[in-house]
Amino acid sequence: MFGDIVSNPYHVGALIRSDLTKALRSLVPEMLEEAQLAIPESLKIPGSADSVTLPVFNTMVNLVAHVSNRAMIGAPGCRNDRFLKRQVSVAAQAIPMAQVLNWFPKFSRSAVWKLFSMLAGSKDECVALLSPYIQSRIDYAQQDNPSTITDLLLRYAPKEDINDAKRLAIRVVHLNMASIHTSSIFTTHALFELARLPTSQIEQIRAEMVAAIDSEGGVCNKAAVGKFYMLDSLLKEVGRYHSLFAVGSSRVTLREAVIADGIILAPGSVVSLAPKPLHYNPEVYPDPLTFDPFRFSRLRTGEASNDARQAFTQLSNDYIVFGVGTHACPGRFFAALKIKVILCEILRNYDVTFPEGASTTPKPFAFNVFTVPNPTARLVFKKRKL
Repeated sequence: MFGDIVSNPYHVGALIRSDLTKALRSLVPEMLEEAQLAIPESLKIPGSADSVTLPVFNTMVNLVAHVSNRAMIGAPGCRNDRFLKRQVSVAAQAIPMAQVLNWFPKFSRSAVWKLFSMLAGSKDECVALLSPYIQSRIDYAQQDNPSTITDLLLRYAPKEDINDAKRLAIRVVHLNMASIHTSSIFTTHALFELARLPTSQIEQIRAEMVAAIDSEGGVCNKAAVGKFYMLDSLLKEVGRYHSLFAVGSSRVTLREAVIADGIILAPGSVVSLAPKPLHYNPEVYPDPLTFDPFRFSRLRTGEASNDARQAFTQLSNDYIVFGVGTHACPGRFFAALKIKVILCEILRNYDVTFPEGASTTPKPFAFNVFTVPNPTARLVFKKRKL
């Protein structure tokens, strides 16, 4: 389905692990501008009304797709609704289908996948819609002064990919697939939690964001976003409290291994980590059954304000949302910035509440080992008078 991206994953290696992280400073203004344009459209309030009630997860998926692709391919491609719809469909189809394939014998999986891809069609249409924008980056992008992630991709693309925009488009579709839905899940859970907070705590978060932006001369840049400690804490608590998966960080043993309690793992064994026993460990997280939005920001006060150990993106053996070790999620810094930019714009311009009489604890939807926010749960977005 995705060509040679497994055998030659150059789009994941140096690009995401190094170049993308270095380029985040220049991508934040782009994502901020797109968020400022896309949020009023996504949360469009009809007529003379002062609020709108929307299903949050689907709304955030579409919004995140806009903002992600401003960084990924730039404008105007990030505003092509047909492309964005197809891109969202690719992940919606491919991720569950990858799990379904495990129900089939190995010899039949390739045929089943090809048949499904032909019937679904989202990937091929998505690539076709995306390719003209990729070609424009090939023709005009400056690799030494990149303005999109695709520009960075061109640094490592082999000649055959540069000569065929569709090959590069497949890479971008794959990067988008990994980026959009995970960011949307975090953003949705964060909005549910923000809607549950008392007004006084929302105002504390807003005040900290305004102070951070003012400290950078009134500009919401990467440095300012890095000072959103309360929002960062809330996102980290979302990752701790709302497990995105039942098991993750799966690895396959290449040779026989013996673990600490003496169990022998044969070659080819699949080993996975379950996040809940780690994230709900009372020895590490006091009162672990309670969602505490400021659990981590309280540890970053005074001289400890720059304590990176409490940051949302920080890896540890007690917090495995992004995996552990060498193979931890390399795009987590991009995702964190993107989510914070979106939430900052929403919080600064809207009051967010649950509809009257609606449950304030919408039950998540689980499929196999994955969990996503309740897709039917709604929130009320009321425009603030600034």
